[in-house]
Amino acid sequence: MLKVPSDNHGDLLDEEFTTSREFWSKVHEKQNGGLSWGRAMNEVRVERLIHRYNESGELDNEDPALVMLKLWPASKRFKDNPEKLPGLEKLVNQLLGILFESELNSGNRYESFRDREDKTEKTLLHYAAELGFLHVTKALVKRCPPLLVELTRSQLRPHKRAMLPVELALIGESDEVAAYLTRMMWHESVKKLFSPRPDDETTNSKPSLFSLNSIITNIKMKKTVVAVLDKMVNPHWPYLPKRKDTYVSQEEKEGIEGVWKTIPEDPLNYWFHYAILDSDEGGRLPKVLLSGGHKESDNKYFKWRDKSCLHMIAKSNNKEALQHPVVRMLIKTKWKSYGHFFLSLQAGLYVIFLLFLSYSLLYGSTKPDPTHYRGAADLWCGFCEIATLLMVVFYICVEMNQIRIERYSYLSEWITLFDWLGLLLILCVIPLRYTGSKAQWTVASLALLFNFLRIFKFSCVTRTTGLYTKTLAKIIQQDLTRFMAVFVAIFLPFCGSLFLSLHSTNQNQEFSGFGDVLLSGVRALSEQRPFVADYSSFNWLSMLLMLMYMGTVLVILLNILIAQMSTTYIQAKKVARLEYDVDRILQLTRMERFPFLNLRVKYYKEGEWISEKKLAEELLEFSEDRNPWESVEEKLNAIRLLRKEWRPVYELDRVPQLEGIHVIRMVTDIPQFGFFGEPEVVYCSRSNDVHRQLEEHMRQNLRIDEFVKEEFAKNVGRDL
Repeated sequence: MLKVPSDNHGDLLDEEFTTSREFWSKVHEKQNGGLSWGRAMNEVRVERLIHRYNESGELDNEDPALVMLKLWPASKRFKDNPEKLPGLEKLVNQLLGILFESELNSGNRYESFRDREDKTEKTLLHYAAELGFLHVTKALVKRCPPLLVELTRSQLRPHKRAMLPVELALIGESDEVAAYLTRMMWHESVKKLFSPRPDDETTNSKPSLFSLNSIITNIKMKKTVVAVLDKMVNPHWPYLPKRKDTYVSQEEKEGIEGVWKTIPEDPLNYWFHYAILDSDEGGRLPKVLLSGGHKESDNKYFKWRDKSCLHMIAKSNNKEALQHPVVRMLIKTKWKSYGHFFLSLQAGLYVIFLLFLSYSLLYGSTKPDPTHYRGAADLWCGFCEIATLLMVVFYICVEMNQIRIERYSYLSEWITLFDWLGLLLILCVIPLRYTGSKAQWTVASLALLFNFLRIFKFSCVTRTTGLYTKTLAKIIQQDLTRFMAVFVAIFLPFCGSLFLSLHSTNQNQEFSGFGDVLLSGVRALSEQRPFVADYSSFNWLSMLLMLMYMGTVLVILLNILIAQMSTTYIQAKKVARLEYDVDRILQLTRMERFPFLNLRVKYYKEGEWISEKKLAEELLEFSEDRNPWESVEEKLNAIRLLRKEWRPVYELDRVPQLEGIHVIRMVTDIPQFGFFGEPEVVYCSRSNDVHRQLEEHMRQNLRIDEFVKEEFAKNVGRDL
């Protein structure tokens, strides 16, 4: 049988508008029947596609859905104009909705439909995910939920493994589609995508199918990263016994039905899965379970030098991922376990270094010859100098180790400039001191300044200093830099004009040169004082220029700066906590990659159970935007609202409220029962009759709910 070329299918729509009188007659007839013009056109299009499919002998390559998702996008019309694909997606989504309601889809035919012409036998959802058609993907998942877990067929030559639809979306970097499919999948299936694979001889030594590190660093995949993190939070409801049509005794009926009538509105607690954030680039975990399954052992295949996913999230610009509860709770766990202790230890050691440095330089400056040591005070000064030099060598070794680990990313942090300037300037003091050069004190003063500025790298040792430092840095970065740029643009021409105007008279004795004019201009800004005390020697032009400069700088620019700083402070305060968490992540990951401590393996934690109350205490921290006298119940309500934000509700038609039914909450993702989906439907009823009424309604109207109930019936009795 001759296969119809794909370009003919791509031009089919144009043929309908230009050559088919029958097409327009049918459209007009349907419109007269009460349909809108667009709906009538789409129904006629679908009917023509079905007719063509029947005439071909029901060949798979002529199936209407396959034509829409495979042949139309591959046609020359859309290959040459990829910007038209969003319009095609909208059209295909409308046509598929009509096709799914037609007789061709009787028995839900497309749940098991595959493209037999393709070697991998893709499903419709595979094609939609590959194209990045989000709305079509949603429609397919809603109508045919089993497609979510259908695999393509593997190939030997060329080698291609069987893949899920979400994998094609990840490969194609379709962020929205990948994020949606990830949220629709069971959490264990998502974990497998980013977990190491077993080898023939070893266990979990091969890298994962997909590197979460690579996805995090891909700026196109921000929503997918958040979706993966969402699947790392799994709510826990109490065990629910299986319901029966008939019960052995009244006691059994009352017991089982009573449990179902008291399903809590919110879960008891949540399982936060941290392991994926501590994995290396291949998905390998720091520790693995032994054969017994109860004891953990260090993973010899784990590459501790690789940057963790937590580190990559901190380096990314994905604010939603940084604010995600899994990330924030892992930060708090690590910080309480070892982060705060080791950073406090480093800060304390550095304070001792500053004390030694300050005493050795300040006391040495009081001596005529700092190279001679007499008496106890001089000996103590010598001890401080030796201790300072030893600690300088130690800190240089630490920085060299960081360069070896961080490589190019080491240079991206501005604090490293202060690190090296402070350390190298101390070493420069030694030859200058023993040569008797007076320049030693200039170098020493700069060394003292830069080394004291280095202490800001330990600002996150406490929350108060961390938030304050971040707010101050934001103000300096945004406001002072802009102010200085405008100030220089005004300062230089005014000072130059003033200097030239003063040459018109020989009576001026206030300025010896252009440098004095520049210094006076800067002092006028910093000290808010006039250029000179006596203006009698100034001519009229010099007086005018000076007054214009003073008015512009002191009255206009300074007041604008104050107003800008007030606005920036309010904005910076809101993001300071986020940047504070980023600093803590970088400090934690730096400690974890120190070779002798092995903190990443030693303090590895797969996950933990967290209650709503703990979430409220840890995540809803006090800020000026919240009431300090907020009750526990108010915090719990706030955390429930937060949970709804980071676990989006799956898009389905709403279940109408039937008489006698009390709908508790919307949820279909109950991990302990082993099926997937997003929060959608959990309800309790006051009688079995009403319960059956709702079930019948759902069977007739919501196909996905029928599928969910089937999965529920299979898994509800399992002890998970």
